[in-house]
Amino acid sequence: MFNQQNHIKSYSFFRKAFILKGILIVKKVLLSLPLMCSFYAYAGDLNCSTDTIAINNFNNFVFAQERPFNDSLKEMNLHTTSQDDYINNTVQTKFDDCGALIELTSHEVVKFSIHDSVSVKSIDMSMKKNGHGWDYKSAFKLSVINQDNVEKTILQQKMNGKFFTDQNGKITEAKDSSYTTTLDKERMLTRAVTTFLTDDKGRLSESNRVSTLENDSVKTAFLYDAKNRLVRMQSDSTVKEFTYDDDDRMLTNKTIEEFFTTETTATTCNSWNTFGRCTDAEKKITTLIKDEHGGKDSVYNYHANIKYNYVY
Repeated sequence: MFNQQNHIKSYSFFRKAFILKGILIVKKVLLSLPLMCSFYAYAGDLNCSTDTIAINNFNNFVFAQERPFNDSLKEMNLHTTSQDDYINNTVQTKFDDCGALIELTSHEVVKFSIHDSVSVKSIDMSMKKNGHGWDYKSAFKLSVINQDNVEKTILQQKMNGKFFTDQNGKITEAKDSSYTTTLDKERMLTRAVTTFLTDDKGRLSESNRVSTLENDSVKTAFLYDAKNRLVRMQSDSTVKEFTYDDDDRMLTNKTIEEFFTTETTATTCNSWNTFGRCTDAEKKITTLIKDEHGGKDSVYNYHANIKYNYVY
């Protein structure tokens, strides 16, 4: 039978760390939407000004960190699954005739093991264009399932936010607030502001998040190669690296995130459509769980497949 007190005591270090990590996950996820997810749309022969297209390209880069495509995308649907039941994720996006993202919905459930327990995190997100900005909201839940298949909610969080633009429609900052409830009935209200900076070529060079929650503030730098392609994103806890094939298509992205765990995620595209958008990819995830002293406690490996569907 499930003994809650003993479970919490033996799991206390991992639980506390997961509570904090859970808060940070949902706070950042909307500021960096799923990579290898082709968000760029091209206006084609429609009556869209060069400035409008450039602004939409910049805004979509803020959302998805990807270069423009020479097509007229209207919808993109993504589905991530794994045979080991590690992840089930769906993302749907819609664009207007000039390539601006107008709507996004996402649902994700991730199950991962820690010793004799299975932890489950679920995130529901939505974002919608509203005038010159984008309103977004999310609901996050972290729970634990023990050997007797009893589930206990560790943390729940609801967040609301908005991306703001300048007078030309270019994203300059995002503001969000969240309300979090933990297993211990602790309640936290958090507010944060993220600013987006550009370099002398007009590219996104830095995002700087300042939060009322300790460890939630983060500064991320964006680095490019000679072909103007994003090759690296780096913050204090996370590094993301990107590679491209001979046809200038994104081939891989690799993320290493250091917290009380070290999580390495490598995503490789296996096929593309005629416009260079990825249609099939695989994702390999390795999670190193650290003990209270920062040493190795256990290692878990997962594998997932990503399918993309595009509507023109």
